[in-house]
Amino acid sequence: MDLKKAIVSRLLDKYEKSKRFSGDAKIEKRITLNFSKGEFPFYDIENVESKENVHFALKELEKEGIIKIKWVKFEEGNIVEKVFLNLENLEKAYCAAKREPKDAILKRMAEKLSGFKKEIKSNWLLEFADFEIERIREKKSYPAYLPKEEELFDLTLKALKGIEQKGDEEVLERIFSKRYLKDSKKFERVKGKVFAVMKDFLFKEDIEEDEAFERIGILKTIEEILFCGALKAAVAGSVLDFSVFAYGTSLNSLSVREMEILDISCSRIITVENKANYYELIKDAKSKGDFIVYLGGFYSPSKRFFLEKLYSFIKAENKNVEFYHWGDIDLGGFKIFVKLKEIIRELKPLYMDVETLEKYKAFGEPFSQDYEERLRELLGNPEYSEFYGVIQEMLKLGIRLEQEAILA
Repeated sequence: MDLKKAIVSRLLDKYEKSKRFSGDAKIEKRITLNFSKGEFPFYDIENVESKENVHFALKELEKEGIIKIKWVKFEEGNIVEKVFLNLENLEKAYCAAKREPKDAILKRMAEKLSGFKKEIKSNWLLEFADFEIERIREKKSYPAYLPKEEELFDLTLKALKGIEQKGDEEVLERIFSKRYLKDSKKFERVKGKVFAVMKDFLFKEDIEEDEAFERIGILKTIEEILFCGALKAAVAGSVLDFSVFAYGTSLNSLSVREMEILDISCSRIITVENKANYYELIKDAKSKGDFIVYLGGFYSPSKRFFLEKLYSFIKAENKNVEFYHWGDIDLGGFKIFVKLKEIIRELKPLYMDVETLEKYKAFGEPFSQDYEERLRELLGNPEYSEFYGVIQEMLKLGIRLEQEAILA
């Protein structure tokens, strides 16, 4: 082991985490490595050879003006109490530790983030870049979301830029990685970092990793879209009548993009959050004249594309069709509904009302204080006005209700 390097590295670690480094220090406290408290674990006063090797390294560093040794009282030259870093000779210290100064690393990171900003347009990415640049320059801290390792730092920025460049296209994860990172497996190394950025700056809500990437169109596998109803469409040059599938069918995302709707016969189009409830609805969808689409949470780009095609056709043909969404009576269900209204302005909630909550309250699940506060916030948001009544009832009863409860 290079003892000189190890000693100075530990001192520099302390220095770079200190208020002296960030410029926030009100009192100029010395940067100390306390040997008597075991802060340098390779110092063993019971092992003479080991102890002398450490002493030799320390004395060399002191001669070079990098450190100052403080010996235990009455044990001068025999037992080390503390070692102090000489801040007047930091350049020598970094050379001895064989590492790049944090200042230089942070400067380079800030420059790369500034360059990144010039190449992007998305507000959420600009907000993220500004946050990290401010953290680096104001707090002299490493980025909160980006890796310290330069290779992974660069990869993460490339992946984020790739998300913007791909737009609404749905792409398999490995193809995304190959296209934007030049290697089919590299995305795996930074996927967690990319997700953290998306969660806090794009979605700004609690969301699972798989769902987040599905929503932006980076998929592990090609997505299947489940639906049931009297739809006639042209796909890849063939005319298909989906009404023959009494218990529903599916199209993959590639077929959905090619699909041209020729006709749809229904009185209601209903999107459903939960798969069990989807299968329950399709049992009598034909007799009721319903067209049912399984959503499975927030819509992905392909599901959005499918819904947009349905909605555009209905509007273009001036058909008398009502649109409904059936989701959980909870925060997630309300947010999914509001998101769907970006596509279907006339959307109405189905079984997401006070009456349903009251009827099935025995199956309700209690929620936390934090959850309650987030519910109350919705009462001040006009986007959720359709749910004001049921939210107030939820707060009164202290419960939320999942769709499956209605099937119990």
